[in-house]
Amino acid sequence: MKNDKKLEYEQFHYPLDEMSWKTALPTVTKTSSEKITENPKVSVIIANYNNGPYLERMMNSLVHQTLGIENIQVLFVDDRSTDNSLELIKPYFQSYPNIEIYLLDKNTGGAHGPRNVGLLHARGDYLVILDADDWYAADGLENLYRLLEKSGDGIAFGGVARSKNGQLDLLSRAYIDVDNEISNRPISDLPYDFYNWLGPQGNMVRHSLVKENNLHFIDQRVADDVTFFYQALQLSQTISQTQKITTYVNRDDDNISLSKNINETFLLGWLRSLSYMLTNYPNTESLQKFITRRLEWLLVDFTLRWDTKYGLSLASLRHFRELLTDYLPDLTFNPEKYFSLDIYSYIWQFLQAKEDEKLLKFVAWHSLPSIDKQLKKIDKLYYFVPEDKNLPSVNLPLIKGKKLLIDEKKIKIHFDYYIAEEPDYVEFRNDSALDTSLRKKAHKLSEVSYEAQMTRAEYEQLKAGDYKLHVVLENQTEYLIAIDQLQTYCGADTLLSDREGVLALHKIVDTRLYLAFKALDPTYLGQFTQVVSTLDDDGNFVFELPHDEKISREEYNNSLIAFPQTYDSLSESELSQKYSCQAGIYRLVKEMILHQENETTELTLKVGTVLTVTHVRFDANDEMLLVTSLGQVKFDASALEAITEPVEVVALKNIYSYSEANFSKEVKKKHYLQGMTLKVSKLDFSKSYRPRFATENGNYITENPNFVAFTANGNTASKPPLWQVLVPNRRLK
Repeated sequence: MKNDKKLEYEQFHYPLDEMSWKTALPTVTKTSSEKITENPKVSVIIANYNNGPYLERMMNSLVHQTLGIENIQVLFVDDRSTDNSLELIKPYFQSYPNIEIYLLDKNTGGAHGPRNVGLLHARGDYLVILDADDWYAADGLENLYRLLEKSGDGIAFGGVARSKNGQLDLLSRAYIDVDNEISNRPISDLPYDFYNWLGPQGNMVRHSLVKENNLHFIDQRVADDVTFFYQALQLSQTISQTQKITTYVNRDDDNISLSKNINETFLLGWLRSLSYMLTNYPNTESLQKFITRRLEWLLVDFTLRWDTKYGLSLASLRHFRELLTDYLPDLTFNPEKYFSLDIYSYIWQFLQAKEDEKLLKFVAWHSLPSIDKQLKKIDKLYYFVPEDKNLPSVNLPLIKGKKLLIDEKKIKIHFDYYIAEEPDYVEFRNDSALDTSLRKKAHKLSEVSYEAQMTRAEYEQLKAGDYKLHVVLENQTEYLIAIDQLQTYCGADTLLSDREGVLALHKIVDTRLYLAFKALDPTYLGQFTQVVSTLDDDGNFVFELPHDEKISREEYNNSLIAFPQTYDSLSESELSQKYSCQAGIYRLVKEMILHQENETTELTLKVGTVLTVTHVRFDANDEMLLVTSLGQVKFDASALEAITEPVEVVALKNIYSYSEANFSKEVKKKHYLQGMTLKVSKLDFSKSYRPRFATENGNYITENPNFVAFTANGNTASKPPLWQVLVPNRRLK
């Protein structure tokens, strides 16, 4: 299988000392705004192919940059789109300066071609590469530009947020232990986790560095961007970083199709890139970290996944190892030194020892749901332990929330820590306000117990929203604190919930009105009620509803919704008239708007759409939002019709039913294969307040919209849930 790699590198235009990448590009037809700045500060290169639904949002983020559109060159390079992309862009170059459209004369089959066309025509002092379905924060370009002007570095990095169906989380942060920004940081100082993300999003490159070194995108559909930016990193040697969010990355349901693209061509592209890097760059710790992080990706995609086009079998594992040996024959370092999880070391060892059958058994066991695997505490750490003694146990990094201590001066959170490396600090992070976070040192109390504390003044400064608690290690790896005894909100990876927005921290005596939303006596559901909270003689919280109805602390934290203080002026009758609702299954009798941060295009759910409502949130402006199976929607009581009759769902993946809402192996019942349908009678909740569907025969299945969807919405196992129920895009006024 050995082949001449030098010729292969040349075929795909890798070398930086040759110019054939320029002559290989197709010719273009250019259209531009009437007014053009000859020497812009920043050039934005956008490769587009059939991204029509996202272009308004992307373009609006550019023309409204605080840096000023007069200082920005927008190069929209279209790879022969077959949708209405060019029609959507037309109003922008008619209304704004510095919009340049480059229509390729033939399709290049990937983003590399259009990006290289952009490089040839860029005039700015700095360059950014923007995917056509992503967008910038309003001050994103200005913050990166200011950093590079100040530092003289070749490349700058900012925070990257991920948007999935309107919900945000942090995709890539600065990986710095200072509060705001840093300049002239040597790449030798970058932690391993920095290399988790090295694509075009969230960075800016000095144009002279690109031009003087003939930096360009290699001629292949995968790894072209990561190769480009790692080379820029090597050429720069020092970088600037800011914690501020600069870029929003789109990960909507219809934009995720990676599994079908994971095939041999995908694998060869990545291995070719890694091989070139190892051959042409010094064997530094930076290179080793970069190579190892990409190897982790390949190990996941080609040994741990059954759902890819490449497949998983003894034959595929052997072929994968042969390709690894062919492209990476002489690794001069052991990647196990950097692997972030022990499972990658085990897979690597199996591959090196050619233990393919053992590897396949290990993957089959590891792929089992967590409840089907035995979890044991061994020497102060937790492990999943296989029944087959010939297979290794897999470490589970785990942090358990234990106590919430409140007094007039401080707020303390205690957690038990079961990870080999010591923690550094705890970051309180709000997905609704990603630019604001609070970092507090983690103080050791005992062998496994730690404490993070904030002052009342710090607490008062936090913005409204749900705060996830991330424990960050000295190497900048981070882990969420598990719900455990601090659970107050039934949501994925969420530790503490919104009670006036922050950390579920309340005054001990609470006489405000709460919305009884879920998992309570039906007498209270959908009603606004008062809760009296006091301490008993033993120092325990006591929560009491009207009519002497006592509820547990878990019910208080999970079943009741506290409205922000801006609603305090409303009476009980006004609140009930405007905002009364409860968890359940609903049909839309009028359109509802999906809530999306920083959007310029509305996504609207059609009349007749069926969905579940599982929780209530409030946005930065204290507007009430419903958390549904299709994303967050702006609350409108008149749009919702409760469904009381059984409704049909389809299994999007293989699922089980259980005789209880609290899932475990002991109560497992029927196995439903992907594509099978069944009827559910109502929405229910487990003891840990996870939403479940009650089936017609009295069993329970997951409500998770990644696993089940309503057939009334036109969903099948092969059709994603959301995009079947949207009305056509409309521009926000």
